[in-house]
Amino acid sequence: MAEYLLRDEDLQDLRGKVIIVTGGATGIGRALVQLAHDHGAKVAACDVNIEAGKELEQQLPTDFLFKKCDVSIWKDVIEFFQETYQRFGTIDTVFSNAAINKVESLDDLDATDITDGEELQEPDLSVLKVNMFGTWYVTRCAIHFFLASYFDTPPLYTYCASKAGVLGLFRALRTQTVKYNISVNMIAPWMTLTDMVTDHVKKVWGDLPANTPLDVAKASLLCVVRPEINGKAFLINGGRFTEVEDKLDETQAVWLGSELDKNMREGQRRLID
Repeated sequence: MAEYLLRDEDLQDLRGKVIIVTGGATGIGRALVQLAHDHGAKVAACDVNIEAGKELEQQLPTDFLFKKCDVSIWKDVIEFFQETYQRFGTIDTVFSNAAINKVESLDDLDATDITDGEELQEPDLSVLKVNMFGTWYVTRCAIHFFLASYFDTPPLYTYCASKAGVLGLFRALRTQTVKYNISVNMIAPWMTLTDMVTDHVKKVWGDLPANTPLDVAKASLLCVVRPEINGKAFLINGGRFTEVEDKLDETQAVWLGSELDKNMREGQRRLID
């Protein structure tokens, strides 16, 4: 698998670009906002954390826009994009970074909830709404305004399902948007030390390699300063950027079998054409 490197001098290519970051007030998003802004980009960030967003606004008094936005609400997303476009006149790059997680237990699915005569409660879909629906809302807006201008992790069941949906969306989009000169890539951070990581998880993780938010921010901006990169998925682990989709594609005949591989590729070609 290919490992990519980002040099500090590469980031100079960010100057003057207009970049959107959802979930930009804390964690990886905040590091991405600050890194891009430090290298001359105009940045618009949204988040539900108003306090952290306003604090960031004070740190970045020029060429920066913050707006409260819940990406699971279409009206919030479209208004954020509209305000960004009105403020800066164009949108060059969009990072759909906003996400939440929830540690779940299979004990929550205990059948006694039914046998005791209690009404089974509706499951909490907030993770899916933010991580999957929110990503689609942001992607839909991004394409509109552009035209106008991989590993299981129990027990985060719903979180993993939502991210699998994002992976499917990425794979479907990457062959279609290129005809409009729009590149689509996916950043897949492994363990990243943000506020979403509990003390218990940090203790269990121990001395294994982990990312900082800045590591993931740099990997994200690699795709901006290298516009020829399209359809790639980068696993970020311990600050290293490894592309994983190419090897999956190269070895498809090995794990599918040559006949099925041939049929799959021909089917994809016909559907794309």
